[in-house]
Amino acid sequence: KKITETKILSEVQKKALLEVKESFNQKDVCLLHGVTSSGKTEIYIKLIEEQLNNGKQILYLVPEIALTSQIINRLRKHFGNKVGISHSRMNNNERVEIWNAVNEKNKNKVQYPIILGARSSLFLPFDNLGLIIVDEEHDQSYKQDEGVTYNARDMAISRASFENIPINLITAVPSIETYENIKKGK
Repeated sequence: KKITETKILSEVQKKALLEVKESFNQKDVCLLHGVTSSGKTEIYIKLIEEQLNNGKQILYLVPEIALTSQIINRLRKHFGNKVGISHSRMNNNERVEIWNAVNEKNKNKVQYPIILGARSSLFLPFDNLGLIIVDEEHDQSYKQDEGVTYNARDMAISRASFENIPINLITAVPSIETYENIKKGK
């Protein structure tokens, strides 16, 4: 259940939310660019609420789970027990619990419609994914250099494309790749 009500958006936030939604009508990838403490959190909370109201699941990627206690607290304060956490430091029992919690086939009900996770959470078997958010999209921690090498931001974009769902990249400082893609109209 919801713990706190959504804050009322400022006019600038309302405009940004509208622009994000309009951009999803043209492209599935959108960059929400704003300086730290500019109010991006309330915008993506609105996007998450809309997906939840449509019965969809949300994957919220963060570069490193250890550095994100603030976002964990904000999402849990707002969405309560609907938020699950996924990262590579979990033990096998915790991994199985999260795996089952996002897949209706295992329990006939999704336990965590919102998963906040590091790059490995991309591989969870979501039944009804409706939105992917990649916070701090520029962060180098999204790149896996050991074993199988991949960039979780790029894989998230590919997964969103494959599932035909929107993806919201969020940052105060866009990566060079993202900036180039914007310049090229991608």
